[in-house]
Amino acid sequence: MMTLPLLQAGVTAEWVGPTAAIALVVIALSILGGAVVVAIAALRIAGETRKLGTMLQGYQEDITQSLAGVRRLTDQGQDLLVLVRQEIGAFTQTSRRIRRKLVRGVDSLETKLADLETLYDLVHEEVEDTALDVAAALRTSRQGHGMLGRVRRLLVPSRR
Repeated sequence: MMTLPLLQAGVTAEWVGPTAAIALVVIALSILGGAVVVAIAALRIAGETRKLGTMLQGYQEDITQSLAGVRRLTDQGQDLLVLVRQEIGAFTQTSRRIRRKLVRGVDSLETKLADLETLYDLVHEEVEDTALDVAAALRTSRQGHGMLGRVRRLLVPSRR
């Protein structure tokens, strides 16, 4: 109801039109400024994205080279492991051969030592028998009844 008296009076404010126009210009400039800011931000983001893409490609190449190096190192490690296994197998075979020879040598030495002990026992018995025979012969020769006494009687004339 208030608008009715204003319409009837026919008086319009002259400042409304230019104020609305200025407000529209400010709104348009604000939107245009926002669009410019968004465009600049998008361009900067695109530039940074390109930089990041380039960096990521460099990192990807570095990672690819690193993985290739790791693969080569792994292959070399596997080759080395095969060589080590072969060497350990060779050492094991050599150790077994040496052990077998050592056991055979010890067995042979034990047999020879047993033979030597048997020989020592035989020589000891022979020496004891010979010593007893010599002692008996000496005892007999002292008494003069033995063979030496007979030989002496034959060779030496008696004094009678």
